[in-house]
Amino acid sequence: MMKKTLVALAAVAVTGGAFAQAVMTGSIGYAYFQTQTSAGATASGMGKDDASLNFTMTEDIEGLGKLTSKMGVKLNTTDKASVGRDLSMVLDMGSAGSLKVDSIYSDDYLSCGIASAGSCVYGSLGSGSISSVINTFSTPTYNEDLVYKFKLTDQIALSVAHTESAPNSGASGEGAGAAGYGNTADYQRYNTYSADYAAGALTLNVGYRTFDMANNATSNANYRHRASFAYDMGVAKIGAGYQQQTYTYGNTRTDTLVGISIPLANSPLTLSAQWGTRAKSGNASASSDTTYSGSIYNAVYKLSNRTNISGTYATTQDAGTSNPNALVIALNHSF
Repeated sequence: MMKKTLVALAAVAVTGGAFAQAVMTGSIGYAYFQTQTSAGATASGMGKDDASLNFTMTEDIEGLGKLTSKMGVKLNTTDKASVGRDLSMVLDMGSAGSLKVDSIYSDDYLSCGIASAGSCVYGSLGSGSISSVINTFSTPTYNEDLVYKFKLTDQIALSVAHTESAPNSGASGEGAGAAGYGNTADYQRYNTYSADYAAGALTLNVGYRTFDMANNATSNANYRHRASFAYDMGVAKIGAGYQQQTYTYGNTRTDTLVGISIPLANSPLTLSAQWGTRAKSGNASASSDTTYSGSIYNAVYKLSNRTNISGTYATTQDAGTSNPNALVIALNHSF
């Protein structure tokens, strides 16, 4: 049996009273994926859904706190190049708060945040993400962040974050910093101010975001506000969220979501579902003011603590005219 803990990548290093170690984890997924357009055209296939290796390193830094660094590699199929995944460093300074820098694949706030109520699901086979089939839920994006988080009380935490959007779009693969990428919607930087509350079964989050490098266009964001909550009732976990983004032209995009996750008693099966809407209004063209609705249904059956079989069905409706859907059946193993 492979040891999960590697000490400094198979060696223990003790220097000046500091203890460093690395923990290796990973996952492998194999799936069948099927999509269907509103016209009834279907496409399907099976193969590797996901595979990754992740390393976590920790070190106590005298006088500052505990530094935790993480790095990951997404493994491709045989004879294909692998690529980098999430990178992060977090300095936990205790009562002084924590400071984090990262380059990550950032989850969608509603469908994979607090409001998801445990039903955050992605399938990378085929279209790249099951959420891309559902217009209601935004697909994840690559971002680079600098985040300071401070715990005000045992229940309340405040944070402020600066984000360089789409850093891998630069020629060097790094954020463009102060120069930015110009006034384009894909590369806008932003600052996010958030507050979190957690007490017992209840968790809450509220946030406000401002964007820079904005010009007067329907595609350039100006600011965003959002809120979500989740409550664990024991027999089920429920969640709901709201997010509205206002653009420099004055048009808005409003997302809402409710979710539920139900672990069946005395059973390895967990069922979950999400229902969401996205409404666009105030655009220059009335034809751009549309409303989408969508849903995700998911079942996970645990074969062991590290292996499960999952089934996910997703569908959306675009202004009452189309109904594309997707189905993913996957075998997942982690270590």
